[in-house]
Amino acid sequence: MPLHDLLLGLDVGTTNIKCLALDSEGKIIVQADERTPLSRPKPGWTDFDPEPIWLAVCRTIRAAVAKVELPDSIKGIAVSGVAESLFPVDKAGHSLGPAIAWFDLRTTAEFAWIRDRIGYDRLFQISGLNPDPMFGLCKLLWSKNHQPELFQKAACWLHMADYIAYRLCNIPATDPSLACRTLAYNLAERAWETELLTEVGVDADVLPPILRSGTLLGPVTPAVAKETNLPATCQVCVGAHDQLSGVFAVSGLAKEVVTDSLGTSATILAIAEKPVFSRALPDHGLAQGAVWIDEPLFYLTGGLFTAGAAIEWFQQQCGGKADFATLTEEAAGADHAIPIFLPHLVRSLTPFPDAQAAAAFVGLRSTTTRGAMFRAVLEGIAFEERAIVEAMETVAGQPRPKEMITIGIPMQNRLLAQIKADVYGLPLKISPVREAVALGVALMAGIGTGVYANGSAAAAAVRQEEISLEPRPDQAKALEARYQVYRDLFLQLQPINHRLHR
Repeated sequence: MPLHDLLLGLDVGTTNIKCLALDSEGKIIVQADERTPLSRPKPGWTDFDPEPIWLAVCRTIRAAVAKVELPDSIKGIAVSGVAESLFPVDKAGHSLGPAIAWFDLRTTAEFAWIRDRIGYDRLFQISGLNPDPMFGLCKLLWSKNHQPELFQKAACWLHMADYIAYRLCNIPATDPSLACRTLAYNLAERAWETELLTEVGVDADVLPPILRSGTLLGPVTPAVAKETNLPATCQVCVGAHDQLSGVFAVSGLAKEVVTDSLGTSATILAIAEKPVFSRALPDHGLAQGAVWIDEPLFYLTGGLFTAGAAIEWFQQQCGGKADFATLTEEAAGADHAIPIFLPHLVRSLTPFPDAQAAAAFVGLRSTTTRGAMFRAVLEGIAFEERAIVEAMETVAGQPRPKEMITIGIPMQNRLLAQIKADVYGLPLKISPVREAVALGVALMAGIGTGVYANGSAAAAAVRQEEISLEPRPDQAKALEARYQVYRDLFLQLQPINHRLHR
């Protein structure tokens, strides 16, 4: 891109709204953030109210633009956001009401009705998803049942990222990575499943066109330019689901790479060339979806609910006054009486979904130290993630990856990363990217505005040198034996945990 051209990436998440500017050398030059406003109208309910969200987005964009030396150099913007939350908009483009948060399960009755009417197997064969009340179609039916006047007025329903892009340029659109989180997207055909929608009483016309991420939509409206201080020439482009945006930024959606994202939870994601319509997939806690940047692709994902949360739990409950660095140092020196830790502090997901699974230390000795226990926590996270990767191979037929890229591990925490490399038996790279989601959609804006020829060129432009770790043969051999014990322990403790939860 010309020397002064800038691209904006906007990430509207559950907790924070983030906006960054990317320069001609692929460097993040400014960023701004603000808390995402949430509304809780009733106990157990959570909404995203459109106007508070929009005003917070405008403030965040203005804050980022204010830090830019030449605001007129901002060439384009794209948006990522959470899935499964749909905003209703009328024919005139006015917001009609809030979006139900993705984790709000008030739609349980609607889900049961869809499941009974359509059938679990048919829903899975259409969407490739394990049907659940959180998906978008259930929220549309909740509105139809509880807000009939609003439902009749709604001309379009838009995911968070699509809604913000619509507010920016007045053009409705979505991409496959968001569309596939509705239950109404035909994964094999890569299109809305109109027959299903008709059967449940939803007009297919209320869902937006499905376009490739990075497709140019149009310039911001004059009102938006005034409200955000964006230049009137700034072009809005189609974004993507936050998870896929982040993976694109760090791996370019490379097929031979598995991405390991560590936060409170952990998500393992692999790119696939075709969907899998075997019930073994949801039975093993694996999910799938679609993404389209350079070519139509699919992805597989599995997760651990308590990864970073298990580390934090141990530090708070067992670490005394020791900080993370001290615990890590102690764990690095632990070489005997190391127990096995099962990290299921909040149920298990992949490869054995079990709402009654529980965490456990097994093999404690009088000589077991705090460092040995903390090392067991780190190993337990790595063991569970290896089990996820193996499930992708055995259940979904995914080829063994050539390497893994991890994001979310602090660059200085080499121990956890090295344990993962040893457990996986694969080269592991630690990505230095910190705002991967916003960076990913900034690249999509670059594709749409012609700054980058395609997704491969965009990802290459921001590729940073990673720390690369190779598995150590001696450690890998020892951990292999411990991993096999770990796998046996889960199955052997499962009936005991079920008895404890009666």
